[in-house]
Amino acid sequence: MRCCFRFLWFAFFTSSILCLTRATAQPSVASDPPRLNLLVIMADDLGYGDLGCYGSSVHRTPHIDRLADEGMRFTDFYVTSSVCTPTRAAFLTGRLPRRCGSPGVLWPTSTEDALPNVEVTLAELLQDAGYATHLSGKWHLGHGKPEHLPQAHGFDHWYGMPYPNDMTAGHPQETRRREAWPPMPMMLDGEIVEQPINVNLLTQQYTADAVNFISKHHDRPFFLFLAHAMPHAIIGASPDFVSKSQNGLYGDSIEEIDWSTGEVMRALKAFGIDDTTLVLFTSDNGATHHVAHQPDEVQRWFCADMTSGSNAPLRGGKQATFEGGVRVPGIFRLPGVIAPGKVESSPAIITDILPTMLDYLKIPLPAERVYDGRTIRPVLESLGSRDETDFIFGGNEATGIRSGKWKLQLPKQPSWMLPKLESDQPLLFDLNVDIGESNNIAEQHPEIVKQLLRKMQTYEAETETR
Repeated sequence: MRCCFRFLWFAFFTSSILCLTRATAQPSVASDPPRLNLLVIMADDLGYGDLGCYGSSVHRTPHIDRLADEGMRFTDFYVTSSVCTPTRAAFLTGRLPRRCGSPGVLWPTSTEDALPNVEVTLAELLQDAGYATHLSGKWHLGHGKPEHLPQAHGFDHWYGMPYPNDMTAGHPQETRRREAWPPMPMMLDGEIVEQPINVNLLTQQYTADAVNFISKHHDRPFFLFLAHAMPHAIIGASPDFVSKSQNGLYGDSIEEIDWSTGEVMRALKAFGIDDTTLVLFTSDNGATHHVAHQPDEVQRWFCADMTSGSNAPLRGGKQATFEGGVRVPGIFRLPGVIAPGKVESSPAIITDILPTMLDYLKIPLPAERVYDGRTIRPVLESLGSRDETDFIFGGNEATGIRSGKWKLQLPKQPSWMLPKLESDQPLLFDLNVDIGESNNIAEQHPEIVKQLLRKMQTYEAETETR
């Protein structure tokens, strides 16, 4: 695969030279400043503590760490849910999962379920503004009908998988759910181009597709969503990365994602657009820990490396809305706008991306629609703070809420694989002094508990028809 990239880079630099030659042959004319591009790199099931810039000592992530050095690293960046589908829907719509009609995980047999077409996505809004829009990687917002696919939600083109790489024929979950799944397909604009996939090559394939998109669209504004498959099970890495990390196949897959980030950034710089591209690196939820709590016969159903991720110093992980499930890496880079090396402690959430991008483009939010996200442009530019709102976590039902320093967690475990909680009553934590959610202080603050419960109940009442 590396030889493939050497060829690609020869083609890209040749294209750059031709573009520069054409530019110098034309008389100079006044032009408007270039519009902002948007690149969102989303890992799948990457833990809060899995990157060097977030404290990892077992994963080498120099390219992602460089993004943090050149931009802003949030310590309190959140997603709306601790599983795939609801977070991705919330990112693209700026709305919480129940509000946008995508509260639960979609399975291969979920052929009638999808992100509702009445929802207006960030891709659609940018497409209408003249942007080239592209998805490289995992979709997971509907696959049963053409109107469920990315092109029906604002993406010009899509290369990737319709759902996670473990939802494939022969996986133990297929047997447990008593369903019949097809081999995992790779799709190009809705057509199957490979089946089954090779999980070891996914990061290479998505990277090549993303870089190819940049090479073709560097001369116009674009939105590129690079949605990696890794380190979600079934974990894989290409031969150049296998057995190279200090943390098994899980670490190998993360170090390959870091390499991928470097390649995409190199493409932006090669075409002179890295300073006009807002880059976000994040994850759709925290790392998986729940399998470790189960008997050996259950663990054998899953890839052993699934438990190698780190959400340190947070509690919990994927499937639950403790901090380890919903607080994720959040790194923003935009030279000349975002000061380099800034560590930001104010909270932000994935639903903020849509209103933030529209703020930069001076595009108003669509009317007659409730948006849960808020622009964080003042935060990114160190000019002010985000409008203070509560963060509600969960999918089909709200199971957690952060309000200022307070975090309320309901005693509900959304997966049969998770460990038993210490209480059957709501748990309350002060995140200012207890980031690990180890000291339940609900009994000391009953009024805070009641207040936060009311907010969660109000949200569920508002969204019960969806």
